[in-house]
Amino acid sequence: MTHALRIKKQPVLVGVNGKPLNIENRAYEASATGRKLGGWDAPQLGPNQASTVELDFIRKRMRSLVRNNPWLARGLKADIANEIGTGIIPRSKAVNEPFKLAIKDLWADWCPYADASGILNAYGIQWQAARARKEAGEVFIRIRQRKMSDGLPVPVQFQLLEAEFCPASLNEKASNGNEIISGIEVDAEGRRVAYWMHKKHPHEGMVDFSGLVRVPAEQIIHHFVPLRPGQMRGDPNAVQSMVRAHVFDKYDDAELTRKETRAQFTGVIHRPDYGSDDYQYDPISGEPINEDDNGVPMLDLESGTFPSLLPGEEITLFNGDEAGNGNEDFQRRQLLAVAAGQDVPYELTTGDYRGINDRVWRAIMNQYRKEIEQTQDLITIQQVCRVMWNAVIDSAVLSGAISAPGFEKSRHEYIRADHTAPAWPSIHPLQDANAKRIDREGGIESRQQQITQNNRDAVAVDNERAEDMLREKELKLTEETE
Repeated sequence: MTHALRIKKQPVLVGVNGKPLNIENRAYEASATGRKLGGWDAPQLGPNQASTVELDFIRKRMRSLVRNNPWLARGLKADIANEIGTGIIPRSKAVNEPFKLAIKDLWADWCPYADASGILNAYGIQWQAARARKEAGEVFIRIRQRKMSDGLPVPVQFQLLEAEFCPASLNEKASNGNEIISGIEVDAEGRRVAYWMHKKHPHEGMVDFSGLVRVPAEQIIHHFVPLRPGQMRGDPNAVQSMVRAHVFDKYDDAELTRKETRAQFTGVIHRPDYGSDDYQYDPISGEPINEDDNGVPMLDLESGTFPSLLPGEEITLFNGDEAGNGNEDFQRRQLLAVAAGQDVPYELTTGDYRGINDRVWRAIMNQYRKEIEQTQDLITIQQVCRVMWNAVIDSAVLSGAISAPGFEKSRHEYIRADHTAPAWPSIHPLQDANAKRIDREGGIESRQQQITQNNRDAVAVDNERAEDMLREKELKLTEETE
């Protein structure tokens, strides 16, 4: 019986003139469907079908990789350290000067109480939210209004909820006629109006937490990267690295095991055949062979020793382990791909800084920092930092914790703020300091701008300088000159 080879039939592409595209009138080779690219499976998926159909499975595997794979775990840690650092700090730009000064102190007083669980401060929430976004693709932060009797500087806190709280598989019509897409309820105009969430984490496995709660959208911060227009849920940041990281990790473990088992054997002793009875005795000591050795003589030698042989016996030492030739280059190539898949430089992912100089390192970090700044400004600050800042101001004003005359009509003037991430460490401190001085003296940057770039407040810096100068004068640390 013979079997015919089945070849998947590819769609025929038609040009604007109605004629089939062929090699002569095809504009892009990437659209070819012949023998070369006929097996290229490229399903046509919308932004939500592509990101949610397999999301739960991918997210489960990603969490496992982060727990067990050192390269993904290290890359994630380095990435968060560069994006969040010790916190992205808000600075009020309100036109009301008394309010501007008061909110600075009130924010500092409230920060340690920001977390509804009482574990993190406001900047710790930023750190954990960014980590969850990169690991699971997204995270939800619920705004929790508190009672005045709770004794908080500002009666509001924030609760971090993992992505699994909102089921990505929930797609149906709501009773009010709205559409629920991947657990998010949208109205007829496509605006998010509510999130459907579990009361408890669905994967804790101790209690049946069936049933969902409808949470109004104004109470939820959804932190994710919408790579495509209309995308409702987020993908793990290192999804392109998952397969390679998993397979390479298994290979590396297998190679390590092979070396470990091979290292126990140094060589073999060739001896003449003295008869079957002779194999019952150790060739060196003459003692009977232990039955646990399966009838095979084994020598346990200390380092630096060499056995003396009987007449006719020869030793053949095993050659060095040549199976690992080129293994270092191979490993580097795989780790370069793993690092690229999670958008983190190879050096930060592996800790391997060989073969680069300061110029190369500057080029690497300049590009990496551009990508980090893009994420900070367009995603983290926009989705998390500004919403938290606005919620704190709203709660502070409504509770009477701070005075804001005309707030109901001029709210936008009170919530104005700049958010500044920690300054990047200088690769060449002296060169960078001179460059900043030239920019300042040339009018390209202001002194206040440079202070803000260092995550400091210009007013606070000037006050500290004044205090230092006054103290030096009082203690006569500097000589006065006329």
